[in-house]
Order: sequence, then structure tokens, then C-alpha cells
Amino acid sequence: MGHALAADGWGLALTGFPPHDASEGWTSEPEELAAELEAAWHEVDLADTDAPARIFDLAGDVSALVNVHAHSETGGVLEVTPEQLDRHFAVNARGTALLCAEFARRFSGEPGEGRIVNFTSGPPLAGELAYAASKGAIEWITLSAAAELAHRGITVNAVDPGPTDTGWMSPELRERIESEMPLGRLGRPQDSAALVAFLCSPEGGWITGQVIRSDGGWSSARTLRLGREPR
Repeated sequence: MGHALAADGWGLALTGFPPHDASEGWTSEPEELAAELEAAWHEVDLADTDAPARIFDLAGDVSALVNVHAHSETGGVLEVTPEQLDRHFAVNARGTALLCAEFARRFSGEPGEGRIVNFTSGPPLAGELAYAASKGAIEWITLSAAAELAHRGITVNAVDPGPTDTGWMSPELRERIESEMPLGRLGRPQDSAALVAFLCSPEGGWITGQVIRSDGGWSSARTLRLGREPR
């Protein structure tokens, strides 16, 4: 995504929280990516309520905000704990809402130039109650913010990229999901990156208040499949 925006001439500031990635066994090299993109890099834990203000203090004048962060733990309706719900809502929902608010307060660009793109996930998300609930909250945050911020010249949209091949899937999960994809493949980072770049461009200025399922037909196929299962 950063490459697509950089190619369009955007100056970038990136944030992340490597300690969480390490705790999940994920490898991340944000500083190397930032250097490659000639972007500023800041380590921030979005569970902290003052994190959004610190991000914009460091980033300076910003005309587009892309909220692609996520906290994710498994736990269905019978296993979910209060602590899991709190962690997911703190990072995913509250973090997104506060970032949108801080961006809007500080936006000083020309009317019609402000852009916010949030990332969500499509249904169904069986076994991930807290994650699903926090992502559902992001969709309503998007719709509410779009209605409220239009007069400030800021568009607000959400993107559901569907199952995306970023290295997080086990071989077994990858094979199963790939076999269920209507278009015969997993999503690629370039797919969502192209959409985000469009939404942030002048050509995307007429689109706001939308939740875009750019998932290769995944959510529709899954919903139809579940609807046919015996009750």
C-alpha cells in the first residue's frame, strides 16, 4: 500500500507496534520498509488513548489517513473473555475513532482534499467474536464520520480486502480458503493498495460513506454457503 501511495507522490508517515507482532510470532521490518519508502516511522501502541495525538504531533500536516491497524485473537461466542473484548475495542474501534477525530481536528487542507480510509473485515467471522464486533464498530464509525465530516471537505470510506496473502496463513488454511474463492485466488496486497490509492486520489473525491467489499466475492460466497447449511 505504501508503494502505491508513494508512486502517486504522497509523502508517508508509517506507524506500527512491533512488540505485538513479535508476541504473535509474526516477522515485521517496519523500519526497513520506511527507509525504502523514504517515510517517517513511529512505534505506537494504539491501546494508549493519547497515541493518536502523538502520531499527528510527529507526522505534522496530514491530508490523508489510512487506518489499516488491527488487533486479532481467536475466540468464539463461548470462549470470548472480557479482556479480549476490551483489547479488540481499544485498538480496533476506539483507536480508529480517535485517529479519525484527531485527523479531522487538525486537517487544514483545501476543501475536498481530506481523505480517511479505514480497514474492516467481512462476515462471517466464526470463532472471532471480539475481532468481528470491533470491525463491525469500524464500519459504523466510518458511516458516522462520513456524514459529519463531509462539510469539512473530508471523505471517509472503509475497505474490506477479504482474505489477503500477506504470509499469515498456514498452508492448510491457505489451500482451503483459496479453493473457496470465487475468482480462484487469494487477495494480494496490491489489490487493496490500488483501491486505497484511488480513494485517496482526486478521482476518488466523490466517494464517501461507503464500505467497499473488495474481496473477490469472498463474503458473498461465504454468506450464501452458510445460508444453505442445515439448521
